[in-house]
Amino acid sequence: MQNLIKRTVYLWVILLAILSLTACDEKKQRVAPSGSHAVLEELAAAYRKVGEKYPVQPQAMPPKGRKEFLNKVFAQAGYSYSATLIAMGQATADYSNKEQRDLVELLLLPVKGVSNEVRASLYTDDELVAMQRLQINFR
Repeated sequence: MQNLIKRTVYLWVILLAILSLTACDEKKQRVAPSGSHAVLEELAAAYRKVGEKYPVQPQAMPPKGRKEFLNKVFAQAGYSYSATLIAMGQATADYSNKEQRDLVELLLLPVKGVSNEVRASLYTDDELVAMQRLQINFR
């Protein structure tokens, strides 16, 4: 009987370990593909839907509020704001691609007119490097 209990506990531990690994894979952050008109349409629909829950436009929010807003917009569309920002910062820039320019403009919305100190308080080092590259490549 004790042997059966030990086996059952052992199987539960293995099952929980497998489920936790699966959950980590499911939470893998999706990057919004750049240069896709369909993705921009998804983000625009999410922008409108999330915006309905706020009393002011994102441009009128403080920087932290704008970042939180965009996190919700990207999540609503099934993407990760942070992962997309970093991926765009590492990608080859094509300024002539209107969809890429529009995505970059959306990604940089929270930092328009914001000091470097405020940016550093809101973003990780990888995100800050990505922003810097995007601002240089998409002036």
